[in-house]
Amino acid sequence: MLLEIEAVEESAVDGAMLSRETALPQNGPSESSRRGATSPSSSMTVPELVFFIVAAFRRHPHINNFLTHISGGSWSRIEQALQVIVDPDASGRDLSPLARNIIDLICADRGVTSRIVKPYYRKLLVRALGETVARRLISHVTCLFVESEAVACQIAPPRRANEATSSSRGVDG
Repeated sequence: MLLEIEAVEESAVDGAMLSRETALPQNGPSESSRRGATSPSSSMTVPELVFFIVAAFRRHPHINNFLTHISGGSWSRIEQALQVIVDPDASGRDLSPLARNIIDLICADRGVTSRIVKPYYRKLLVRALGETVARRLISHVTCLFVESEAVACQIAPPRRANEATSSSRGVDG
């Protein structure tokens, strides 16, 4: 399986190659792997797909630097977040703050890094999983993004009644 991943990755994105040295060891089996969950492609399990994505992200200099920064230097946290993100059974409630940040990078068109990550990630999935399965996974992640955005909008603290009234009256009141 690793040879297949290496072959796909080598041709996938900017000549990046997978190796066991680029991935960090997992902190025990995730809930997804314990359940035997697979990615939308029956030929690649969620942990294998996560390994593949992490290796590709680590090989890209800008993405590597950015993810290292937002994870506090912990690539095992990035792996855990990606485990949840690509798990077909995951919902927006399952996302950690880091997972929400990663989903924002993958789905939104905000900032330079997101404009780099989004097409890179999508091209990577298409090359690894095929067009149909990649689209299904991209749709799943997009749904997680929409759920996450909806939750973020609901959590915003409401304006106080006196703030709303005073701002509408102007300076003279």
